[in-house]
Amino acid sequence: MGRRNSDIFAPQRERRGLVWTVIALMLLAAMIAVGLFLNQASNQRVALSTEKVAVMGLDKAYEGFSILHLSDLHASTVGSDPALWRELLYGKSYHAIVLSGDMVGATGNDEPLLSLVHALGQVKPDVPIYFIAGDEDPTPVISTPQGSAEVLAPWVRALQKKGAIYLDAPVAQQVGKKTVWFVPQYLYDMNPESMVESLTTQIAEMEALGRQYEAEGGAVYRALKYRLDAMQRTQEAIRQMTDADLQIAVNHSPLEPSYIRTSLEWADQTQVFNFRQIDLLLCGDLCGGQWRLPGVGPVYLPERGFFPGDSNVVGMQRINSINQYISPGLGACRANPLPGRLMNPPGATLLRFTGKIE
Repeated sequence: MGRRNSDIFAPQRERRGLVWTVIALMLLAAMIAVGLFLNQASNQRVALSTEKVAVMGLDKAYEGFSILHLSDLHASTVGSDPALWRELLYGKSYHAIVLSGDMVGATGNDEPLLSLVHALGQVKPDVPIYFIAGDEDPTPVISTPQGSAEVLAPWVRALQKKGAIYLDAPVAQQVGKKTVWFVPQYLYDMNPESMVESLTTQIAEMEALGRQYEAEGGAVYRALKYRLDAMQRTQEAIRQMTDADLQIAVNHSPLEPSYIRTSLEWADQTQVFNFRQIDLLLCGDLCGGQWRLPGVGPVYLPERGFFPGDSNVVGMQRINSINQYISPGLGACRANPLPGRLMNPPGATLLRFTGKIE
């Protein structure tokens, strides 16, 4: 009899167990849905963080000089609302804005970036905006036929019309009687004199063959002339630089620590313009890892694998004498197989120079 009673109640226990399993799955699905909703909501806002840039022996004239650093918009509309920036930057002091690449991204849609630059210009119209191209941005300098004599890509020209400054050579900004230079980082790896000589030779060879009048040759010729002009502007900027100037380098991808150490070792310290003179290196590219877990950091990064940690991924990295800051980014890179941003709200950073070493 006991055995038959057990058989009678078994289906009821199984049904109750099934009901509880369904309830648990429904609760889990609801939690995931709420989490995704909250994540989506957080991705529509921008988190503003602040960082100190400690420079030993910093001239008092540069104390408090501040930069608003943005990167990797990837044509996201997150920064298009002027009200967002007015609220975020209300009462904040900064003297320059730097966009470190992949702001347009692989789609080639420059409208969100133009909206962002317009919004930033409304908050502080007199603050200069500097920008470089990233590896997913459309090529900034065009060397192929396009039906016009323009050398710079449409998105670059559109930004310039908005007043933004394309960094293809060092650009000076006055701070009282002192000077801050914003420099594309790759120039520290070049010899401008050798580049001018090489470009001049290439241009002369094309002219001797009359190739500048061909469709393809003309596009290449115009690009060479543009690069020659950029190198000549670089030469002139270097002649104006002094040891008292601040040098801020901008690169899209973070530099590896080994590369930085080697560059420091080989820097020609007899020259004012050399790698050791970099006071701050601004980078982006990695979008903070895109998918992050609290207390763990990035879940996955191409070429670095799973759970690589935050070293050389996001935030301030002090490598020997170089301050390298890596932006958390505003959008998401398509090269990462994990789409979008998870537990990783878009971020902007205010970097403030100080001579106070803590």
